[in-house]
Amino acid sequence: MRKLLTTTGFLLGDEKRYQILHSITAFFLQFFRRVPCKVAMLMTVLFFSTTVQFSSAQSLSTVYITDKGMMLPRISLTSTIDITTVPAPIVSFLVYNTVRAGTSPYTIVPGFYYWNGSQWTPLGGIATFSEFYALMPPDNSATIAAGAAINFPRNGPNTGTIARINDNQFTLPAVGTYLVNWQVSIAEAAQVGIEINGTLDANTVVGRATGTNQIIGNTIITTTLPNSILSIVNLAGNTPALTITPQAGGTHAVSATLVITLIQ
Repeated sequence: MRKLLTTTGFLLGDEKRYQILHSITAFFLQFFRRVPCKVAMLMTVLFFSTTVQFSSAQSLSTVYITDKGMMLPRISLTSTIDITTVPAPIVSFLVYNTVRAGTSPYTIVPGFYYWNGSQWTPLGGIATFSEFYALMPPDNSATIAAGAAINFPRNGPNTGTIARINDNQFTLPAVGTYLVNWQVSIAEAAQVGIEINGTLDANTVVGRATGTNQIIGNTIITTTLPNSILSIVNLAGNTPALTITPQAGGTHAVSATLVITLIQ
């Protein structure tokens, strides 16, 4: 059969595809019961392709098609840790999730997902991001003491998986690499940085010796634990407490923003 597929391929019209499917399936089930994977593969490509070949020793199959697609399983997962909808999922299982469901940090949105052994992970191209922000006034009305975190109490656009715990703590659900951008208008000389699980990440510290303009941070961090907690803090040991400037530069409330994106 390998030689037949290599030299000729299957050229099947829509009508013949279904006429031959039953007899091909019966033949393989009768005489090749020990190779169920190839039977399943062949049945699939008979439905969806016009030419199928084993084109090389390294390739299980090659599907030649210019006007059709492959339909993968479409299911409604309940969260990124759902092991009920697909019982006992095996590493590398691939599905298309059709709904938005679950609660943070296990929210899932429509798209392709694969099972990585502990949770359903978005297949490339599905960005995981969240924006959190504050408006001054009325937010951050009190000064930010040394060692305390800046509040970003409002939710901007998000995919739902990177979520808040409270006004100044945010959950990074997956172990991975994140791009973190933040900005805030502060009235004093200041240093601000990122804490992960209560520990300062030294390479995220940004500061300003004088002036009253924005402090802006752009950095990449890597987590080693699932559901790590991120905060933007006024560094411990610094004085004075920070004033988050209301209506900086004009008469409108001014924003402070925090944008977190999972990039790998």
